[in-house]
Formats: sequence, structure tokens, C-alpha cells
Amino acid sequence: MNVRSVLEYVPYFRGRLFVVHICEELLAADVLVDALLDVDALHEIGVRLVLVAEGRDTAQLLRRAGVCEVHAAAAELPLTAGESAVARVREIVERRQVAIVASGTVGRFDEGSVALAAELGAAKYISLKMGGVPCRGGQPIFSIREREVRAGACADSTHAEALLQAAEVCRRGVPRVHLLDGRQRGVLLDELFSEEGVGAMVHTDSYREIRRLQEEDIPELLSMIARCVVDSKLVERTYESIRDSIDSYYVYTLDSTIVGCVALYPYAEDNCAELGCLFIKKNYEGHGYGRAMCRFVEERARALGFEWIFAISQSAVAYFRDRLGYAELSRDVLPQSRRAVLEASGRSSAVFGHRLG
Repeated sequence: MNVRSVLEYVPYFRGRLFVVHICEELLAADVLVDALLDVDALHEIGVRLVLVAEGRDTAQLLRRAGVCEVHAAAAELPLTAGESAVARVREIVERRQVAIVASGTVGRFDEGSVALAAELGAAKYISLKMGGVPCRGGQPIFSIREREVRAGACADSTHAEALLQAAEVCRRGVPRVHLLDGRQRGVLLDELFSEEGVGAMVHTDSYREIRRLQEEDIPELLSMIARCVVDSKLVERTYESIRDSIDSYYVYTLDSTIVGCVALYPYAEDNCAELGCLFIKKNYEGHGYGRAMCRFVEERARALGFEWIFAISQSAVAYFRDRLGYAELSRDVLPQSRRAVLEASGRSSAVFGHRLG
């Protein structure tokens, strides 16, 4: 786990409410201890928590929480009792204890626990179940927007019904719903304190976003691309040079953490634009973020009325040619000012172009 990511998330999570639904099978499993230790760690950093035990009994969960030294108290009534149970849960949470309550029924997204999460303004609804997480095409679905699920994007995935149920929870006001395999040790912390996570998250907010670079992002950007500058894969840039052309830069963020960058440099007189400074952090390669950023700037260039876009690289030849379908071109097609800079650099970079029509 990335320590820096943990430190970034702690103030973000502090004071927020998470509802954790625990399936009946997991309640009786020894591996539940690991999840409860994660719950205790979250409570220690100021997260407010409600543990919903599937079924009608809280005694087993309360006992095991005590063994793990979780500061918890149980509501006397199940959520099927309605407002009286919700009021009791609220009281326990407000006195800074972990609230434990029985759902009173069967199912990971029962009406009582979903209504509770919505009424208490939960930031997350977390479903802990014995079993794998949703996959599509053999690949885990780490995160997906609620509207994509409802549009049928996951119809051919595993656990498609659970994803639809999670999307409905989002629609009712809970920004993020996590589907986790409760058998996995440290699953709560691994899911919550890393950008990709280890389960599936259905969300309504901007978990993944491509946005303009802001001046306070520049130190992070310089640090991020430093390795490629040293390896001569990217042209060296300074704080001032980036600040002076800041409107050309965009960053890819996961949960507000910058994981990639790209730039779009316009050449209006030549009716074209350059795709430059493309970089994805090493730990985030292979997830399609680079392609997403390239398609983003292509759309930006098209919206600005340019006829074609080009990229210059000496290390990403296969990426532009084979992955993105860019054609390898002569340097003679470049805008004169850009060609002069390239030739003065002495770099043996190739030129790639793509028509935007």
C-alpha cells in the first residue's frame, strides 16, 4: 500500500459515514476478523461507521467486534423496525461508537440498509460478501459510473445484478458503492486507500476525471515526469515554461490524485495541433488511461477546428503507430517553428500524425 496515498485519504475520510453490509455467511467465518481489524483502523482515524449484519441477529458480530477491540454498540431493533432502529443507529454513531445493527432480512442491498445509508448521508455503502468481484471480459471492473451501469455497459459482466443494485443505491443518494470479497485479508483498507482498489466501485461523482492543469499541480507534474526526462523520453520542462502555457496541459485524476498528464499545443496558422507530454505513472500503466488522454486531446483539437494532430516521440513509436493507429510521417509536414525546435534538439524522434476529420 502506498503510504503517500494513505496520508492523502485520511483527512478526506475523517468525519464521513460508511455503511458496511456483511453477508450472513461471512458473519460466521474466521476471515471476518481481518475485516473488523480494518474497521477498527478506520474508526481510529475518525471515520463514522455502521455495520449491518445480514439477518436478524447482531450478537455474533458484536462479540467478534469486541474481541477485535472495536468500540461498538448494537441497536436493539433490526432495520425492518423502521425509524426507531434508524434513530438508535444515529444515536450510537453520534456518540463516536461503531453502530452494529441487523438488517432483519436477506440480501446485500436490502431496503432497510439502503434507506439507512441515504438518510444518514453515507459517503459509501460497502458490501462484504463471500465470493469474487465483478469482471468483464476476464478483467476486474475496478470502477464504473452509475449511469454506465444503468445504460447496460455491464450486461455481459459477472455479478451483473449486483452492479445494477449498486447503481440503484447511488441513484438514491449514496455517491459510492463498493462490492468486495470479504475473504480477502485487508480488503477494506486496500480498497479505500488506493486509487484502483481491489473490488468494484459504482460511483456517481468524478472518481475518474481529465481536467486542466492548475498552477498548484505543477510541482506534482514536474516530479511525476522527472524519471522520463532523465531517461530522455520526455523533453525537460521547468515550472515557468509549464506555467506560461498552462492552458495547454491536462491531467488524469483518480480520486483527485494525479496519475497522468498530456498537453495539446495549437498551431493555428498550420491548422494542426501537437499531442505532447503524454505520461502515465508506472503503477497505473496498462489500464487504458494513456489512450483515454490521447482521445481526449483529439476531441479538443477537433472542437478547435484543427484538421490533424501530430505527436513526436523517440520511445513510444509502437504506441502511437500500433496502439493508436497514427501514421509515421516525415518531419517536413511539421509546422516550420516546431520542426526547427526538433532539429535543434538533436533528438532522433519520429513524427506521427492523425487526421481529425
